[in-house]
Amino acid sequence: MEKKNYQYQHTLSRIKECVQKENDFLITTHVNPDGDSIASVLLFASILKHFGKRYIILLDDQIPEKFDFLSGVNEIVRFQKETYSFQPRVVVVLDASGLDRIGKVEDIIPPKALIINIDHHTSNVMFGKFNAIAPEKSSAVEIIYELFVLCNAPLSKEIATFVYTGIMCDTGRFLFPNTTYQSLSICAEMVKYGASPSIIARNIYQRMSPETLKALAKALSTLEFHFDGVVSSIYLPNDILSSNGKIDTEGFVDHLMAVKESEVQFFMLEKEPNHFRVSFRSKEYVDVNKIAKQFNGGGHIRAAGCNIDGTVDEIKNRILEVLKKHLPNK
Repeated sequence: MEKKNYQYQHTLSRIKECVQKENDFLITTHVNPDGDSIASVLLFASILKHFGKRYIILLDDQIPEKFDFLSGVNEIVRFQKETYSFQPRVVVVLDASGLDRIGKVEDIIPPKALIINIDHHTSNVMFGKFNAIAPEKSSAVEIIYELFVLCNAPLSKEIATFVYTGIMCDTGRFLFPNTTYQSLSICAEMVKYGASPSIIARNIYQRMSPETLKALAKALSTLEFHFDGVVSSIYLPNDILSSNGKIDTEGFVDHLMAVKESEVQFFMLEKEPNHFRVSFRSKEYVDVNKIAKQFNGGGHIRAAGCNIDGTVDEIKNRILEVLKKHLPNK
């Protein structure tokens, strides 16, 4: 453990040296950005600002409206290849287990660019020149905050809000097993520096659009239980998703965790006709990262995801066949 921690700290030091030495950075994260990934890109940008570096934050997806309260979020650029001209020396990939997770941004990474890879997924494939990977951390933003401290960057209310937001979102409002003493201690420190738990929570969890609430109702109406209630599932068809751009499905799968008997939960979102994004959750003993890997996805032990092509019934049956092998006496 000491050797592993030394390597991790050494990598953070090398990333700091890279930031100090280089210029022209591209910061990106995974498609379907969440609170941790958005907070992470903004926090890393603040480190670059501290050193007076040139950078661009480029994502292959739109930012959910509920994160518009974060300072600097308007700096984030949505990828459009025909208008892209920035040539980065360093590419910073945050909260993504592989380059395939950053969408079309992968296509414009210069062959000679240095890649900084900061992540907390156990499924990370170590694709960077510098790989700061710490699955024991609550979130990617927690790792970047350690780098922030190492760089002696000034802490402000805006920075504190980034860190608190990222940790709160990735720990499921401090309900998930990745909630640790360290993550709670950092959040307490962020409150000391001006982060407001009530304002952050209100912005993220109490601003659901009517369209999103109706979509949630539709998804929950498809609720099914499998293997005597040990597994539960819901889905949302593409016609509902494509009919309104204000629908935010992040967290839909978490509603299934309220069922007492349910160990594994999955939500099938039809992003395009017959193309589904599947989100997995588990409570105690099933490693859903292993489940997602069966479909070329990945994530964490208790939260993971993948993309699968097919009809909703085909996909559901394929998932249940895999899950059956991971459930006792099924």
